[in-house]
Amino acid sequence: MKERLIEFLAYLNISQKKFEENVGLSNGFVDKVGDSIRTNNLNKISAIYPDLNLNWLKTGEGEMIKSVITQNNVDGDNIQGYNVNIKKTETEKLLDLLKTKDEQINRLIGIIEKSNK
Repeated sequence: MKERLIEFLAYLNISQKKFEENVGLSNGFVDKVGDSIRTNNLNKISAIYPDLNLNWLKTGEGEMIKSVITQNNVDGDNIQGYNVNIKKTETEKLLDLLKTKDEQINRLIGIIEKSNK
């Protein structure tokens, strides 16, 4: 299981320490992993890295990353009814970008309001 966890960290391109911090695990957790991980620690990992296939982590069976999510589009959107596959990590990146853009827009609105006074 340790080797698969290290493989996942390499896939994410993050250090063991960063992973442990992100998940809220003790320092050296990855180095101490044996043939099993407690359920509560698996739940913590899954909450932070929902795209990780826990069955793969536990058994080595299947794919490391869960399959993509298919989003069916609603009439009236700009994709015009096609199905689009989006990985959760891509969705999270898009949400972060939208949040940043919202903050920039709000700052600009504040500047404009100040200049109009």
